[in-house]
Order: sequence, then structure tokens, then C-alpha cells
Amino acid sequence: MLLVTPGREQAIENIRRAAQEGRFNDKTEPFDPQMDPERLKAEILRYVDRLGSPAFKLKNLAARAIVDLWRRRWSDGINQVVGMEKLSAVKGGAFITSNHFNPFDNGVLRRMSLDAGRGRLWAVSQGSNFIMPGLNGFVLRNIDVIPLIGEPSYMNGPFHEQMQKRLGQGKFILIYPEQEMWFNYRKPRPGKRGAFLFAARYNVPVVPCFVEMQDLPKPLAEGFHDVRLVVHILDPLWPDPAKSERQNSFDLCQADYQAKVAAYERIYGKPLDYGFTRWDIAGWD
Repeated sequence: MLLVTPGREQAIENIRRAAQEGRFNDKTEPFDPQMDPERLKAEILRYVDRLGSPAFKLKNLAARAIVDLWRRRWSDGINQVVGMEKLSAVKGGAFITSNHFNPFDNGVLRRMSLDAGRGRLWAVSQGSNFIMPGLNGFVLRNIDVIPLIGEPSYMNGPFHEQMQKRLGQGKFILIYPEQEMWFNYRKPRPGKRGAFLFAARYNVPVVPCFVEMQDLPKPLAEGFHDVRLVVHILDPLWPDPAKSERQNSFDLCQADYQAKVAAYERIYGKPLDYGFTRWDIAGWD
């Protein structure tokens, strides 16, 4: 499962420091790219315009193949999903939430969506992902995503249109409430309420998922071993029609986090404690 990239030790140190200081939504990757906001917006609008074009379809096929290869090869060929029956209660479009620990950790969730008969999973992706270099950048620019940037005309235009379209098609849309990826971090982190504001606004359910990481004996790189993933689908959450969008966003956000905390404590057999230990990073010797 482990995607070994430069700066792992620095990323882990950043995670340790952020966890101890309670900064659970901070960036911890040492080499995140930066771009002028106007240029970034242009790149994202170009992506939206390319959706459905023959060239994009070819690149999209390649990107999905890479993610699936990662899922099968770097997860010891074994990915489990627990609780698929919970999806049967969800009709129409819905948001999926999950803990975020690897650029390609959505591979198991994409497989889950296909197995549930919902077709390809769409994911809300931060705009900065579109300027990442190398293989990561290629995948993030060409897979099924809805880019997110804090620009009102974009959010009220192309972003809103894509959200409505995918939910109207009955698709699952993945959002990471934790916002930033923390490399192989086992513990659930408190999320931001933006994901749940979308759920209230579009009046669709949220399906929380918690991905368990099991250490395997197979070495992958110096200092790291392979990891097996197990997706735990938790009870769906619905907005309360008697509450405002704002109140629903707070309530759903808290319920989602508590569900993940309960899953963590049940799966790993220990209370959640944000004191940092080496065990917190899956696969780290």
C-alpha cells in the first residue's frame, strides 16, 4: 500500500508536531507545490472544459488503471470492505467521507463504489493537487474529480454545476473532511464542516468510512513495510430538514467524527489518544 516518496521522515516529524499541538488540518507534506491563484484557476477551468473529450477519456482511463494497480499491488492484493450492506439504505447521490493518508488511498473507495453498483466514484480535490509533478500529478489531473478552490465565481458556477450533475446521476462523491493528507496516519482527525454544508445544501446523505491499516511483514523500502487496507462503512447520516444548513453542517460534522472515533476504538481496541507514537504511522518500522 505504501507509496514511498521523498521526505517521508520529514512528513512524519511534521505530523508528530502538528498532532501534539492539535493542528489536525494542517499540511504536513514537505514538498507541496505552490502556484499563483489566477494561474491555478485557469488550470482548473481547463480541466473542467476537458471533461468528456476524447483526449481526457484516454488519460482518465490510464489514471484509473494506475490507481487500481496501486490498490492491488501495494495492498498485498487484498482489500476488504466491511459493511457493504449499509449502502443499500442510501438511494440516489451521496457524499462519502474517509480518513486521508495517501495520495491514492481513494483506490479502495473507488472499488467500493463500483462493487455497490454506483459506477465510478467522484472526489472533491483541492486545486493545489492539479499542479503536483510526476505520477501523482498526472493521476490527480486526469481522474474523476471535482476541483475545489476558494473563488466565489468558480464555486457558484462550475463547482456547483459539477456537484449537481454527479449527485443527479446518483453518484457517490468522496470528500475528505480532514482536508490534508497525513502520511499513513492511523488515527481519525477532527474534520472541517464544509463537506457537511454541501450535504445539507444538496439534501443528500453522508456515508462515513474509516480505513483500517494493518501492518504486513513484507518490506517495501528502507524503514517501511507494506500495509493492508480494510474499509469499514459506517452508518449513513442524513441532514435534518427541520434544521438550517449551518446547524446541519455542525451536527453532521460532529456525528461523522464521532462515528470514526468509535470505529477506531473498536477496530484497534484502544481509546483514541493524540499523543504521538511510532505505531501511529502504519508500516513504519
